[in-house]
Amino acid sequence: MARLGKRLQCIHDLVNDHSIIADIGCDHGLLCIALIESHTAIKAYACDVANGPLDRAKEAIRSAGLQDRITPMLADGIAQVPPEADTIIIAGMGFETIRKILLEGRNRWGNGRTFILASHTDVEDLRRFLSDHHFVIDDERIVLERHYYQIIKAHHDEEARSLTEDEILFGVYAKNEKLFLSYWQKEKKKCEEILRKMPSSHERYPSVKQRYLRIESMMQR
Repeated sequence: MARLGKRLQCIHDLVNDHSIIADIGCDHGLLCIALIESHTAIKAYACDVANGPLDRAKEAIRSAGLQDRITPMLADGIAQVPPEADTIIIAGMGFETIRKILLEGRNRWGNGRTFILASHTDVEDLRRFLSDHHFVIDDERIVLERHYYQIIKAHHDEEARSLTEDEILFGVYAKNEKLFLSYWQKEKKKCEEILRKMPSSHERYPSVKQRYLRIESMMQR
């Protein structure tokens, strides 16, 4: 059985049973292998833009004996993913890359398709993007694996309501996570450090100050 770290295990646990998944940026292919071995997914597409990671995934798939269930694909994004894939996983990259992948693959947004997104950067910007483009956030998780990661599960719906500013910053469901307070304590301390070193005349000072005050207000509720 493939062994996953905390971040990939969390992504695994968000996938619905009997899914057909496409893992964008599959790297070593372990997530696809684990999803098939746990019988969570019935079929998988391991996608990567580079031959090196894809070769590693192919070797891992062969070693697991899952060539008939997992299809490696040299693909730049989701536009080339077969329509039968009902769950798209985009993890291990920053917001701008995720944004680009989603926009270039708009033809894969519909039909009740699930998206599991884990951005290394600018998670608030990702939530704002999802809100602006009519996605519904279905679940959120916070994982600590050397760094904190926020993982979002969503689907597209033209009737989706817009998120509030608090939901964009703090999440829709993330407050239920046991690491929520420790994550935001860390973010508050980070703001304090920046404000202590940054001149009040600096152009970024007001936005950092506002972020600090919003975190402080949330933690006092």
